[in-house]
Amino acid sequence: MELASVFDVAFLLLTTVLTILSLSTLRMLARIGMDRSLFIPVMVSAAFFWYGSMISVVFDILLESTPNLIVAQDIIKLLRQVTWLIGLGILTSGVFSYWKITKHVKVPKHKLSLKQGKDEEKRGDELKKET
Repeated sequence: MELASVFDVAFLLLTTVLTILSLSTLRMLARIGMDRSLFIPVMVSAAFFWYGSMISVVFDILLESTPNLIVAQDIIKLLRQVTWLIGLGILTSGVFSYWKITKHVKVPKHKLSLKQGKDEEKRGDELKKET
């Protein structure tokens, strides 16, 4: 087996795990009633990565049994790269849209930092001792 084929199988296994985890996370979020729109781009992109990897692995297996398929090798590589590009585009657009949303979220700042709180605690202890 070629090194490229080993990487295709490893990528297929990784994308399979990613797709399964995305589906189970999406189901869990639906059960507890949380917003699940964050995981939709992750799940769809994982499915595209999985599909691209599956195309490559299945073609490599078929190529071993039918060497005449070598003429379709360029088309299969192009199809794999297009599906990966679509998956990457979906993942990128999902991450970018959520980044834009979180960019405008204002997080309340604490009134006292940890250091200021400790300093005031010490001053309060000193005042108690003096009285």
